[in-house]
Amino acid sequence: MDIKPEGRVTLRTVANHLGLTPGTISAVLNKTPASQRIPQPTKDRVFAAARDLNYQPNALARALRTGKPVSGANESGFTQGALVIMDADHFVLAMNALQQVGLRVPDDVSIVEFDNIPAAVM
Repeated sequence: MDIKPEGRVTLRTVANHLGLTPGTISAVLNKTPASQRIPQPTKDRVFAAARDLNYQPNALARALRTGKPVSGANESGFTQGALVIMDADHFVLAMNALQQVGLRVPDDVSIVEFDNIPAAVM
C-alpha cells in the first residue's frame, strides 16, 4: 500500500491512521518496556503503517530524549527543526537540554530572538 500524506509524517499521523494513540505508536517504534504489553498483531500494524507512510523520527526530539547527539542530516547535510519557547524558564530548560545533548549555539542551534532582545546581545 503506497500512502502519500501531505506534510511531515509524525507519530500523531501514524496514530490517526491506525486509530491508536501517539504514545502507543512511540512505545512500539522505540521498543520501550511498555510495548511488551501490546499484542504482536498491533505492533505489526504499527511498523507497516510507519513504513507505508514513510515515517521518519524527529532527530532533535530523539536527541533530547536519548541524550545522544543529533544525527540524520538532510540532503544539504543539516538537520532541520524549530523550537519555539514562550518564556524565560522554558528557555533556560531548553538551553540546558540542548547543551546536554552536545548542541552548540551558534554552531548547531540559532537563536533568533528572545524576549525582544536581539540574539547578538546574548
